[in-house]
Amino acid sequence: MTQDDLAKKVGVRRETIVFLEQGKYNPSLRLAHDVARTLHARIDDLFIFDNEPEPESPEIREILVD
Repeated sequence: MTQDDLAKKVGVRRETIVFLEQGKYNPSLRLAHDVARTLHARIDDLFIFDNEPEPESPEIREILVD
């Protein structure tokens, strides 16, 4: 599938697909979903976000209230 084909199927310009591939554009959740669905893939298989916070550890926290 060409960039142009994908762009047409998800309703964006080809340049948007180019920027997605180059990591220069963070897609909306809707666009990420549409791209993944069109490519028969999972969103997290297609998009890697380096700035994602680390998941909090499941440790128990104690809160003291006066």
